[in-house]
Amino acid sequence: MIGKKLLGIVTSALLGMTILPAGGAASPVKANAATDVVISPENKYEINNGVFQGWGTSLCWWANRVGYSDSLAQKSADLFYGENGLRMNIARFNIGGGDDPSHHHITRTDSNMPGYTVYNNGNVSYNWNADYNQRNVLRKVCQAAGDDMIVEMFSNSPPYYMTNSGCSTGNKDAGKNNLRDDQYTAFAEYLAEVSYHYEHDWGIKVQSIDPMNEPYTNFWGAYSAKQEGCHFDIGNSESKILVELKKSLDKRGLNDVIVCGTDETSIDTQISAFNSLSSEAKSILGRIDTHTYGGSRRSDLKSTALANGKNLWMSEVDGAGTSGTNAGEMGAALWLAERMVTDCNGLNCSAWILWQVIDNHISSVGMNGNKDKGMVNTNGGFWGLAVADHDKDNIILTKKYYAFGQFSRYIRPGMTMLKSSGNTIAAYDQKNGRVVITAVNSGSSASDYSFDLSGFDEVGTSAEVIRTSNSESWKDLGMTALSGDKLNVSLAPQSVTTFIIDGMKGSATLENKIDITSSMLNGSDSWKSDSNTTFHKAFDGSTSSFFDGVGDGYVQADLGEVYEISAVGYCPRSGYEYRLPDGMFLFSEDGTNWSTAYTITDKPSFGMHYVKRFNETNKARYIRYAVPQGAPTNQYNQDSVYCCNIAEIELYGTPLSAQKIAGDVNGDGELNIADLVALRNFLLKNIPLPNGEAADLCADSKINVFDMIALKRLIINK
Repeated sequence: MIGKKLLGIVTSALLGMTILPAGGAASPVKANAATDVVISPENKYEINNGVFQGWGTSLCWWANRVGYSDSLAQKSADLFYGENGLRMNIARFNIGGGDDPSHHHITRTDSNMPGYTVYNNGNVSYNWNADYNQRNVLRKVCQAAGDDMIVEMFSNSPPYYMTNSGCSTGNKDAGKNNLRDDQYTAFAEYLAEVSYHYEHDWGIKVQSIDPMNEPYTNFWGAYSAKQEGCHFDIGNSESKILVELKKSLDKRGLNDVIVCGTDETSIDTQISAFNSLSSEAKSILGRIDTHTYGGSRRSDLKSTALANGKNLWMSEVDGAGTSGTNAGEMGAALWLAERMVTDCNGLNCSAWILWQVIDNHISSVGMNGNKDKGMVNTNGGFWGLAVADHDKDNIILTKKYYAFGQFSRYIRPGMTMLKSSGNTIAAYDQKNGRVVITAVNSGSSASDYSFDLSGFDEVGTSAEVIRTSNSESWKDLGMTALSGDKLNVSLAPQSVTTFIIDGMKGSATLENKIDITSSMLNGSDSWKSDSNTTFHKAFDGSTSSFFDGVGDGYVQADLGEVYEISAVGYCPRSGYEYRLPDGMFLFSEDGTNWSTAYTITDKPSFGMHYVKRFNETNKARYIRYAVPQGAPTNQYNQDSVYCCNIAEIELYGTPLSAQKIAGDVNGDGELNIADLVALRNFLLKNIPLPNGEAADLCADSKINVFDMIALKRLIINK
């Protein structure tokens, strides 16, 4: 037997370690002040190991409105889920509670969702003919999306007869629970039964279900003109319905259906709501779903999900916002694109889902005696991506639709999301050797970007360019050449542009991490000599702690011997990412003569980032992270002096002595006793072998040649 660490080190040397050539550092600052963005396969989203699950929309309420028409339903499916459309693959299906039949207060034409039960003097029966319209659309979008399709069920309200108010739009006091205390099990049974019916009778695979929607709010009041809704208090109430739902699902054999939640309206509230769940409810919750209408603590929610081993979706948002100055029809499109970038990069979410793709309808007759809102002002802000014209049997598309497609058509389920900066988002399709970058420019003038792809082992030679602007909709602009391992581009004013680069190869796995102990470190003092923020925190394995160094600060590791460094990882202090630009990693073999191996040129996002190419040399015994002296000169840092703030550093590489020993053993195919002695001594000195293996190697002062021959063969034939 041989220790894994030994096997990794020696085998790497024997088989020829892949050490990337020196060079590839960021180019000098350009006169046009291009935004530098590093895109690397190791710098992936942390949620779901970076694997993206898709884009989507809720089906309520638009599917309830258009589903009566097979023509409009099919056109919608093709435009939003089809190959020639947005290529969405997620649908959030609303299991309506159903209001008291005697109520007529909901005045929107689309939001009066039917329930599946009929209540008569305490007796409940199911009407599976209910909700035909939404179901009609669901079937068509599933067919359009194909194998990538994901269906999530969710509820806005229990059936009216389970509520305190007797109304499915909320409690008479909108800040109080509306599900009766004795109806939690009954409500869970209702949701599970509908889900079971969709799977086993209609063949619709249900991936996940949430029994609540924006529960901890005071939005949902009885007799509302808008929609169904139900308040649940965070803590016991939310926990109870999650636990009851899991029981009801399991009872029906729906054990693989993910219970998710809690779909709070605010990111900050979502953190509080999750933390307030009971231990049992937390264990049941397979994924955190959040809306992003309010709050700003995206990084904190991501950290909460990671700390609890949960996946994370951005499951609903939209709005009537605009971005850009006098941007015309692109105003709403730019607002949406910026929100998609902010949510994805901030949360590292594995899915991003719009509220509803159609929010406005044109119809001379309306629906159920109510009038539709009509056409949107495309030069202003509006909800949705398109407008349904029922009179002309047509779906009217907006620039917001095309902006969404700049992401959803090219960043596909199964790709690995890569951390990016600036107003950009990136993904890597390792199987097909493709990198996709979508960039947003809301400004009135061109914006230059330089994408550094040097972290990939192989880089393509050109990028396909697709753009949406006021005069273009998914326009194919042909190919643009890369300059070595950089993609230098100029983004058109008020545009959303996608770059597709083929011929990309790179591994998302780093090997040979160097174990750094406290005794190997030294550095400058921390702010106010705080023992909780010393330089040791930069190597403690946690991105939550940090080194709070001040001006002229540094942290340095002595590896004990010269290593060939294959990668350096770094994570900024959360909330102080702006302090990393111009920070430097310095290498030295003797502790006296230093070279600048890498300079951070852009403001990174929170999370680990990795560098695999260095200036001049990748050999070092001493590795130091330091900041320049004096006042910052970059565009991000407005402090009066550079501060050495960094949360975490990781080092990867192989000691030169290990490579030399392995090379000697495998060099000429002959077994030299001096090589064996050197190998044995290296093993005993450097590798913490289990007692049995150590005893085998040092049972006596003599070399057991047969053991060493077997060891050599094991290494070579790993």
